[in-house]
Parts: sequence; structure tokens; C-alpha cells
Amino acid sequence: MEVPEPWRDYPGVDYFSSALARDGHWDEAGQLWLIEPCERVEEEQVLGFLQVGRPGVDSIGFGYRKGQPGFWALHRMEGDEFQYLAPTIQEFLDGWSAGRITV
Repeated sequence: MEVPEPWRDYPGVDYFSSALARDGHWDEAGQLWLIEPCERVEEEQVLGFLQVGRPGVDSIGFGYRKGQPGFWALHRMEGDEFQYLAPTIQEFLDGWSAGRITV
């Protein structure tokens, strides 16, 4: 799938070109959609953040920052602070599953 026109300023090609955009990623241990299918993606224009997932705690979102490389966490309860997670969404998923990446 191509990156939809309104979201082309986000570096989400790795998400949109993968099966994650179609199927998402269900986290069995957490019992939640860690990565959402494309139809549930949300943009926060004011913050320049395209949320494609979440860990299910503290209003944290996973996604892309406009004009910034990599995959990020947005910590809303920490005053909208960003945390760099990984260069790509797949590297994030690998690190998250192995316990090397946390929020």
C-alpha cells in the first residue's frame, strides 16, 4: 500500500509497505493491538505525530513524527514528550518482543 496523501510527510513507508498496514500486530501477552491496521491510524496534526500503535498504558502512542526519521513513542502524560524507539517499525517490534525496547 502507498502512503496515503495526507500522511506523506511522515516517514512511515516501512509501515504502509508492510502487512502491518493491512493486518496490524496483535500482542498476545498484552492482549491489545500493539500496531493498528491502517484504518485505525490517527494523526495529531498539532504535534506532527502519526499514531499507528500503543502499549495500552498511560496514553502513550507509537508512531511517526513529521519530518523526523525513525519510530517514536509519544508520552502524553509526560507533557507530550517524544521517545525515539527504533529506526524502523520492524526493528521496534523485534526489540519490543525481546524486551530490549521499553517505554
